[in-house]
Amino acid sequence: METRYAIVARALSEAIGKGRYPVGSVLPNELELAAEFGVSRSTIRAAMRELQASGLVSRKKSAGTRVEATRPGAGRGEFTQALSSIEAIQQFGFETVRDVQSIDEVVADDALARKLGCKPGSSWLKVSSLRRLPDRPDTLPICWTDVYIAASIAAEIRGRIGTYRGIFGTLIEETTGRRIVEIRQDIAAAGVPEALAKPLRAPAGDHALEIRRQYFLSPSTLIEITVSVHPADRFSYSTRLKRQEPI
Repeated sequence: METRYAIVARALSEAIGKGRYPVGSVLPNELELAAEFGVSRSTIRAAMRELQASGLVSRKKSAGTRVEATRPGAGRGEFTQALSSIEAIQQFGFETVRDVQSIDEVVADDALARKLGCKPGSSWLKVSSLRRLPDRPDTLPICWTDVYIAASIAAEIRGRIGTYRGIFGTLIEETTGRRIVEIRQDIAAAGVPEALAKPLRAPAGDHALEIRRQYFLSPSTLIEITVSVHPADRFSYSTRLKRQEPI
């Protein structure tokens, strides 16, 4: 289920994109937005943090929240992903469009098992896609993603792949009736593989980020693995670190 702050952040992002709040304008204050959306001020503050991390707005105590761009990363020519929860990763599926390139059934050999962090000999449904910004089909792809879905549920999911807009983790939750309780994520510097240079429209060997995510259902069931290659000039990754208060 999408969190309240994510719903507010998405609604405001859409309003900014449609010109309701043009670049340079100041958003309504927290009290006004809380009344408009029927949520608490803390929810509004969380939504503002998401918008700020995505590059859509800037915040100053004396000047309010100022609109800086009409889409995430627009000022830098890239996509900025601000992730602090499972729900935030799920939101990524609604902010970008999947362009499926191939669907295959694979069995993990030793090399693939090491790359995915799974057992050799395990079977997976592999869905390879390009991710793009919505309504901008001619722009450079954000990334190439290989999604591996456990064979145990692949048959139930395969028929919905072509029309499902969200991330497959959400589809898995809908199909199994179980929640994804943990996502383990590894980020590494990489080069654009030669096989992906043409679809990504990037030079082979160019700087890139490779992100592997492992999705677990309770209790500790590895149900999905994704491996994404992001050309370095089209993507940035934003996190927030807070000091833990002493008990």
